[in-house]
Amino acid sequence: MIARPQSIVSLATKFYVAAALLAWAWAAFWDVSLWGDRSPSTDHLLEGLWTGLGIVVFCHLAVAIIPAFRRAGEKMAELLGPVAPLQAIYLALLSGMAEELVFRGALWDQLGLIGTSVFFGLCHVVPVRGLAGYPVFAFFAGLILGALREYSGSVGPPIVAHVTVNAINLAWIGRRTPHRRRAPDDPPDADDDADDEADADAASPERSDMHFPDEIEIPDTFPITIWRYDLRVELSGTDRQTLPQCLEHEELSLFRYVPREAVYDELSDGRFVFSHSFDAPLSTFPADVAALSSYLFEPVIGIEVAERFVDEKTTDDVRAWKIVAQRGQWVKVPLVVDQPEPNRFLVDPDNEDEAVLRAQWSTFPRWFQDAMRYRYPRLRDL
Repeated sequence: MIARPQSIVSLATKFYVAAALLAWAWAAFWDVSLWGDRSPSTDHLLEGLWTGLGIVVFCHLAVAIIPAFRRAGEKMAELLGPVAPLQAIYLALLSGMAEELVFRGALWDQLGLIGTSVFFGLCHVVPVRGLAGYPVFAFFAGLILGALREYSGSVGPPIVAHVTVNAINLAWIGRRTPHRRRAPDDPPDADDDADDEADADAASPERSDMHFPDEIEIPDTFPITIWRYDLRVELSGTDRQTLPQCLEHEELSLFRYVPREAVYDELSDGRFVFSHSFDAPLSTFPADVAALSSYLFEPVIGIEVAERFVDEKTTDDVRAWKIVAQRGQWVKVPLVVDQPEPNRFLVDPDNEDEAVLRAQWSTFPRWFQDAMRYRYPRLRDL
């Protein structure tokens, strides 16, 4: 199970328990019924369940079809971080019951259907770019939940609907898939996140003036190919806590070269750097990059460079690749290597081989195609 910082769950518990207590106090002060006018029938509760499932279906279809909804879903996933199924159910029960007791319970007699829906929408304002339309969605959801309350005369059916929506959607948008081998025909959605990938690319350094690495013993015979690997991860917010916890369930090959606790410490500080050289390819490197991306919103970038040394100080050939991973799926593409002068090679992580991109275009997942179209406008005809 994916771990989530207990401080987040604890904060939600305190907030919603306080909201439920406030609703109870409000209802007692104004002498209104907190649970409605009558007990809900089984049919009404089932109607609440079907209503909640209908809202979930609408959300999924909107995310799949409408770019604005897709971006909002990704941004919400960024804010939530990884949410395990049991945590999603717990938070859904907590939030669904507390919010319905407040809006369709304590405030119902004073504000009615329209008033509670407007207030419900305003309370869902999230001051984050990409979520400006969330209060509008909450307003219409409030109308639907309020209609259930009006029709059934009870808060029970809206609670069932609200908990259903929150449980499924929390698990859906808040998860970070731990499986690293996602089928190519089932890629995650992405739209305007190419600028996020460009930011991540900036963390990868340009390589020049190749030299024989100190950590590898100089061989008796040449030529020899040295493989260099570079991975840099920048973290902020709760990802600093979440990612080390999630990696406790992973067996990354890089743990053989960097102690696990040292990786956790660097991630907790907000920046992890893996930069090592080998005398043979590190075939597990792409899987490691993908594993890290499974728990993060932004893409993770790794660089692989193969340098052929004809002697200790002379390189006659350099090849380079970039591994881009998002939500557990990785893509490996060659980079253009420039040679401005003898024995000096330049590798630019932002300069993919466009000819290879065109030749292999149909094999790339959609999110990677979107990112490449953003970077190379000439590819938008593909």
